[in-house]
Amino acid sequence: MAASLAKRTWVEINPKALFNNLDLCKQIAPDAEIMAVVKADAYGHGLIETVKTLDAKIDAFGVATLKEAMTILPIIERCKMVMILGALLPDERETAIKNNINVTVSSLQEAQEYNDLGRTNNKEVKVHLILDTGMGRLGFTEKNFLRDCEEIRSFKNIDIVGMATHFPCSDQNDEFTDHQIERFKSLLKSSNIDPKWIHLANSAASLRIGSSGGTMIRPGLMIYGISPTELNDPRLQPALEWKARINQIRILEEGSSISYGRTFVTKKETKVATIAVGYGDGYPRSLSGQGAEVIVKGKRCEILGRVTMDMIMVDVSSIDEPIETGDEVILIGKDGEESISSTELAKKAGTIPWEILTGISPRVVRVIKNNR
Repeated sequence: MAASLAKRTWVEINPKALFNNLDLCKQIAPDAEIMAVVKADAYGHGLIETVKTLDAKIDAFGVATLKEAMTILPIIERCKMVMILGALLPDERETAIKNNINVTVSSLQEAQEYNDLGRTNNKEVKVHLILDTGMGRLGFTEKNFLRDCEEIRSFKNIDIVGMATHFPCSDQNDEFTDHQIERFKSLLKSSNIDPKWIHLANSAASLRIGSSGGTMIRPGLMIYGISPTELNDPRLQPALEWKARINQIRILEEGSSISYGRTFVTKKETKVATIAVGYGDGYPRSLSGQGAEVIVKGKRCEILGRVTMDMIMVDVSSIDEPIETGDEVILIGKDGEESISSTELAKKAGTIPWEILTGISPRVVRVIKNNR
């Protein structure tokens, strides 16, 4: 048996943090079921590892693609609902139907096509009707829904198990979100449909107003312990730490250039650690020259020059403790009194924490942390 290779850069997932955030979901929406959104490799946390951890504690899983759904089906409880949140392509639909995966429907034509496939495969297709109340991405417009819902209800091979909408700005615009909720409720009432699952609330809405009148919530970012708003919520516990190792330490003289483009030149003798992580691992190149830092031996150390594909260079001159190749470095996480969040990196990279987390490359190993 071959020996396992040492890790150069890896992500550690803390199950206790996931459970804490899940408990918060239950507290803020006590009468609603929970669909854990695990799309995009569980927001970079590792799809299989995260699903196995959450499986016994939630009611459903939400994914973005057929591949994600097929990946998790063998490892979850048989009775658990798996829903593909996006629109399936025509050549993906039959596989989803045969595997009892819940799908979205946003038009009469789509409903007809699913009904035909259901009849051909002798299956009742589990569908969630999506209402576009302001996202402009998927879903029936109000006019089309009121016109078409009676015909859709008559389809023999469609089982309308859910109705849903999506909030585009529940993190920043309460008035518009409240308007969406009222609009959704009105359409639901007019439809004379009584689905098992009514779901509107994403993470931001769940934190602000619980279930938003639904029977299920769809927490994504908050499950992983990151606030979906600009204000940090102290009740959330980040479940991910991203680490890497030092693979070289050098003393560079004054006037030494560092990395591509010579955008950084030392102004004095500088102790530089090269760390085995780069944009090939998902560490954003846009952090170059933006004051981004890592934590070494409990101290923040600034990144020098441009982020390269496989390495970054860091000024460790201020570290008094001995530093050796192979030592761990914190990219996202906490060490002693210092911590770096995905939100901090996102601000410096000019993006959002969702992109930072989901951008972590598959070549970064995911490890479930042992809390014992």
